[in-house]
Parts: sequence; C-alpha cells; structure tokens
Amino acid sequence: MILYPDSSFVVACRVPHDTFHREATCFFEKYQEETWLWSPWHRVEVFNCIRQFTRHPDAKRGMSKAEAKALIHRLENDVRCGYFLHLEADWRDVLRTASEISVSNAFDRGCPGADLLHVAYAVELAAEAFVGFDEEQLELASAAGLRAIRP
Repeated sequence: MILYPDSSFVVACRVPHDTFHREATCFFEKYQEETWLWSPWHRVEVFNCIRQFTRHPDAKRGMSKAEAKALIHRLENDVRCGYFLHLEADWRDVLRTASEISVSNAFDRGCPGADLLHVAYAVELAAEAFVGFDEEQLELASAAGLRAIRP
C-alpha cells in the first residue's frame, strides 16, 4: 500500500509530547513495510512545525533550537535511508489538482490551503491512502478519492 502521511502524522511520530504520539508510532510500526511518501510540501510544513515548537511558552510542550535542529536532521536521514520515499510531482499539476479539489469541496467543508496541497500531492503521487489526525482533512482526502485513515 502507498501511504501519504499528513504533517500531523509525521510530527506525532517524531515528537514524544505530541497528543497523538502513541497512536502514530504504533500505526507506523504496524505498517512500516508499506511505502510511506515524502513530498517537498512535507519538508516545508513538517520542518516549519518543528521550528515553531521552539517558540512554545511551555517548556514541556516545546523544544530548544538544538533539539529542533536534531529532529529535522533525523527526519532528513530517515528520508535518505528510505523510511519515507521522496517523490516530486510537477507543482503545476499539484496546484491544478488542489484547485479542482477546492472547486468540488470548499463550499461544503473545511478546506485550508495547506490541507489542499497535501491532498493534491497525495493524489498526484498516486497514494492509495491518506493518513492523519485532522478530521476535516481526512474528509477532504476521502472526497478526493483517497482512502482516509485516522490511526
């Protein structure tokens, strides 16, 4: 199975204090032999999220810059080692697909731009399933023809 993990899933897998850490790591371990996709949009959104943790006022919920940089480095290594399959689609196709998904869905459900890009990327990379914790985004992925999985 080809799985496209949303940023919420990737972050939950790697950040121990994330609300969904246990669910994410158990799911990833159960399906570790499957193909997990990684796109340039993951690089932007996941790494930005990790950098933002350094700004969290609660030390238990945040992390230092050194911890964030180390986590980003480990994720980059995970991609290089093949735990995630880095694929790129033509951005013009991703944006066209995002626009089409918006036309079909934005009047009826939550459809933030970042979520549209993830779902469009999953469609363009021929993912079979979309994995995440954001219920609206999972509904959007399902409406776009993907199997939506919330661990």
